[in-house]
Amino acid sequence: MGSVFKPKPPPPPKADPAIEEARKQEEVRAKEIKKEQDIYEKKVAKGVIGTRSLFSQAGGRGFFG
Repeated sequence: MGSVFKPKPPPPPKADPAIEEARKQEEVRAKEIKKEQDIYEKKVAKGVIGTRSLFSQAGGRGFFG
């Protein structure tokens, strides 16, 4: 027969410090990329950049030119 009291499960193994540091750096890099993409999308939406922007050099002309 088994014991009435259940043994505690072993604690989960700790991650390698190098892997943990690489994961943190990747999260930071992903946040920066997301921020840059958001800024780019906002500028395109406002018409500051893009093929139909008033500030681009479409047809050799620029700002209202």
